[in-house]
Amino acid sequence: MRPFEQLLDSMDYLVHGNRMLAGLGVCYGTARDSRHALCGNAQEVLLGPDGFAPAARPLTGRTLCDLASLTKLFTCLCVLRLREDGRLSLDERFGEADPRFPGLRDVTVGDVLSFRAYLRSPSRVDEAANRAQALARVFAIAPAAPPAVKRYTDMNALALGHLVEARADMELYEYVQRAVLRPAGMAETFCRVPPQRLGDCANYNYECRLTDGRPVLRTDAPPGTPHDPKARVLGDGGRFLSGHAGLFSTMGDMTRLAQALLAGEVLPPVVVREIGVNRTGRPNADGTYVQYLGYQCFSRHPQQRLSEVPAYMGPRALGLSGFTGNHLSLDPDAGVFALFLGNRVHARLTTLVPPRGLTEADFGLDADGAGRVRWPSGLASPEPSLALWSSVRYVYQKDKRLHAPIWADMEALGWLVSSRRESLYR
Repeated sequence: MRPFEQLLDSMDYLVHGNRMLAGLGVCYGTARDSRHALCGNAQEVLLGPDGFAPAARPLTGRTLCDLASLTKLFTCLCVLRLREDGRLSLDERFGEADPRFPGLRDVTVGDVLSFRAYLRSPSRVDEAANRAQALARVFAIAPAAPPAVKRYTDMNALALGHLVEARADMELYEYVQRAVLRPAGMAETFCRVPPQRLGDCANYNYECRLTDGRPVLRTDAPPGTPHDPKARVLGDGGRFLSGHAGLFSTMGDMTRLAQALLAGEVLPPVVVREIGVNRTGRPNADGTYVQYLGYQCFSRHPQQRLSEVPAYMGPRALGLSGFTGNHLSLDPDAGVFALFLGNRVHARLTTLVPPRGLTEADFGLDADGAGRVRWPSGLASPEPSLALWSSVRYVYQKDKRLHAPIWADMEALGWLVSSRRESLYR
């Protein structure tokens, strides 16, 4: 089977075989050439009085996807654009550059951009009653003792978004348009989806979680509404963009972004090569690793299973994923990118923490984390007899099922010169 056919087969398996995703779009290529494929639905089911009912709507090139944490890349690009224009220095003290953040007077902008500073808010932003209360919690962000492994957090991008507004003297989304969207030719990327495009939005509603036997059903993210709860409360109905999440875009627009970055149309190539350089990662004495992170992205990790950067990309590549099922990786040295816009939350079980003494297998999941889990009785909706498809381990499927055939196809097309593919994804 040819590599592109293998990719189509894998996409079909993830969407129609083990049902981890409601829909999946894949695109990869260079600054000039690309290949793409779409599989599945933008909306798969509706929730009614009798539980989930079929309501399939196919994924298309016009589908607007919730970018989730891929929004962090846009914030990063804005910070670097301000630096290139001489309006911001990464060596400035963050709390002096934006006095609304008194807790950040002892860390630099570069520390925040690179996750060298691990930031926390005094209380949960997503539990705020309104935007004003949420902003008060954001402006109270301060450094905290970093965990031994996980340094990645939304707090850094949240703070950076407000810093961009302060230095650009305009709202974040307006500056995103000026610094990123227009230079890249992106006309279908929105903070607030226009009313006439709401029908093109993928549905990320009805996410389900089971934690120690406690079920949670999310019904607060209708199409056009950010899935991320912090972005929702801070966005105030789509009026404002947060630095960490909240953008909606199409496959075509995100392809244009990747190609514009490779072509130096958003930032100079030497600056793009800075973004993915590891600035935090290192081994710990116990055999674990501090996360390998660059500027608001993941860097190449020495253990491929833990890497958001695919194995065919090098040490200055960047990788970023979104909880909703998205992924973007880009290697400015090799001149290639890979993009996944997937929906792993719509009417799916995304999180399973079994009670003590039980495992995922006890809930009917296989080694890939795929299968159907019976929804506990006693919850009013959906119906007690419902069995939900699981996407709890989708992140670990991307290398073998998607990146491996992409790697082979890019080599066959002459887009990528490599000889390292023999066993990494077996």
